[in-house]
Amino acid sequence: MYKTLDTKITTELSLLRGGWFSPEYELTDGAESYGKLSYDFLIRRTAKAVCANQSWLFSFKELFSRTIIIFDQSGTVIGEATRDFFSRTRVLNMKSGFKAAFYRPIFSFTYTWVSEGYGPVMNIRVYPLNLKSTVHINQSMPPPAMIPLLIFLGEHLAILRRRRKGVR
Repeated sequence: MYKTLDTKITTELSLLRGGWFSPEYELTDGAESYGKLSYDFLIRRTAKAVCANQSWLFSFKELFSRTIIIFDQSGTVIGEATRDFFSRTRVLNMKSGFKAAFYRPIFSFTYTWVSEGYGPVMNIRVYPLNLKSTVHINQSMPPPAMIPLLIFLGEHLAILRRRRKGVR
């Protein structure tokens, strides 16, 4: 169904929205499809990401919580992404020990994932009022299984931020 993402070959990807009212975003390089991020409900606080050999569920811990819990396909909690009060940075802590920070510099449309042990992992450029986001993966050698998770979680966080600002 989806092709396995090889970051040594493919470093530039796009997340394309199915349409203005579509709740699905497809990860592609223009020729191949690598996965999909989708929403089930109108509120869009819970997202499901599917790729070639994994799937994840991103859900808020509680109704007014800033913590996002990450579940794998079997329903096991594998990590969480938290944000402190008055902070622009969201910190990802995985059960496997992987840690990364997600932030957007002021007056920029580019979000960045930075890992403690690997440095800058990727940049996600979100175009306002557009159906497309571009992803540039740096060759910093993080675990290959983490790359699709970071792409989909980063896009989900960018979508949540746009919704808070009133831009769909």
